[in-house]
Amino acid sequence: MTANSMDSDHLDKLMKKRNIRWIIGLLTMLTICVVSDGYAQDQPNAPKANLHPYWAPGVYELRPDDITSIMGFRAELTGNLNVADRPTPAVVNNAFVRGFKTENDIMTWEVNAPYEANYTVSFLYAGRDEIMEQSTVQVSCGDTVITEKAVVADWGTRPLVPRHTLKQPLLLKKGINKISLRLVDFQGTREERDALDAVKNAKGKTTPFALWSMELVRPEALVDIKARAKAMKADVQWMIDGKYGLFVHFSSSADYQERVKAFDVDAFVEKVVETGSSWVCFTCSHGAHYWPGPSKTIDAQKPGFTCERDLIRELIDGLAKHDIRLMLYYNPNSGIKRLYGNVYGNGPERDPSGYFNFLENHFREVSLRYGEDLVTTAAYVDDCGWQVYQLDPPWERLVKAIKAGNPNAPVGFSQNLFANLTPFSDFVVSDGAGRAPEHQPAFLFEEGGQLEGQTPAAWFYMDGWGGGARNGVWRGKPKFSAEEYIEIFKKADEANMPITINLASSPYITKDAPFFNPACIDIMKQVRKAVKGD
Repeated sequence: MTANSMDSDHLDKLMKKRNIRWIIGLLTMLTICVVSDGYAQDQPNAPKANLHPYWAPGVYELRPDDITSIMGFRAELTGNLNVADRPTPAVVNNAFVRGFKTENDIMTWEVNAPYEANYTVSFLYAGRDEIMEQSTVQVSCGDTVITEKAVVADWGTRPLVPRHTLKQPLLLKKGINKISLRLVDFQGTREERDALDAVKNAKGKTTPFALWSMELVRPEALVDIKARAKAMKADVQWMIDGKYGLFVHFSSSADYQERVKAFDVDAFVEKVVETGSSWVCFTCSHGAHYWPGPSKTIDAQKPGFTCERDLIRELIDGLAKHDIRLMLYYNPNSGIKRLYGNVYGNGPERDPSGYFNFLENHFREVSLRYGEDLVTTAAYVDDCGWQVYQLDPPWERLVKAIKAGNPNAPVGFSQNLFANLTPFSDFVVSDGAGRAPEHQPAFLFEEGGQLEGQTPAAWFYMDGWGGGARNGVWRGKPKFSAEEYIEIFKKADEANMPITINLASSPYITKDAPFFNPACIDIMKQVRKAVKGD
């Protein structure tokens, strides 16, 4: 999770700036305009980023019965528009398109439709509230022109990168269609417009407007997708009733095999019971992508990444003695290069299908191995908003695999700062770091809302995601007092929002020394008494 924290904190500060009201005077309108093919072709060429062929623009095939996600950097960029350099095929977080300064800054996608049909079009973008409030969205393809006000993320919580779904579908012809985007109607002098980029945050970055992606789906297909997703939704009332659980980052490293062998399940369960947690979310594949148990799928990919001891089964059984349930965290990116290789494949064209086949097979094997004894193979699937989404993943296939052995397994695809990534995500999963949990307004979860189809949930840490003690000294400490944590947990309980709080653990879980900070355990005992009364 720590790999994403830096990016999320950066954009958090960026999107929440409220001290730049003066720039509104520089602009009377900021328009997002998808213009006709002829106009786009007349514009000057944009500065070219150092791009690996996998990242270069190309024709994108639309799937008629699914949502097709197309990143902004897959468009042809002209004028001042830019993305981060990508000399290798590695997926990176900084994938926004920036540099919208003039009417000549244009991005153009080429999409191939299998047949003529209407498509619902959505954009994911971020911008300062003061600018977005003045913005208008205009989309055109052929003879169709759609004009709407931009979405302003003014609800005060995440998601900070909202989805704007156009109210009117766009007719695409069979074959190649070009969709272009630009900003128009800038006011003031060029020097005044350039002043926008002089407003920097603490890290020296600016984002008056940044585009992440475009999504296309036939309206009829979207209805069917939502219906299938609703039929597969997990019932998480038991989590709401259980109030809170414990997050444990048992990260993999060079001595992982020894650490798994030394793991004292009884000592671990004893501490979990003291916290009053109703469930444990245990990290797997965090770090070097080792797996704390057997896995034919991983062994077939590359030997040496699994363990003979089935620590997952032992944790399930040990916790079950106290009516505590086990769920797993999975990071599909952390250390994946050593195990799988390049997620885009190794051919001349980008092809992540092999990577997704590996994930699907792995999820299915784990789910079938433990069945309903395991709450879920993937309660928290990390890096999804920042990285997995960029590969246009088969979300439904992955969810079916995760639920293969337990149909009621809840699945959360980590969206971080973004709107819900797919209708198949059961609850909100976002890196809360050490902050008090956000209470997102109810309208975000309603039909058509930014978090539609999800249950509110909070994931955050007390003293850090990892680290533990060094030479007997704990590197982290609780972010709040016991009284403040009690208030946090009570408010979440009243809002029916299950909390999963992380306590940093030492690398070795044994009886020889405390593996959780005693100060954190003491706070959790007070929380247990105040919230659960036992």
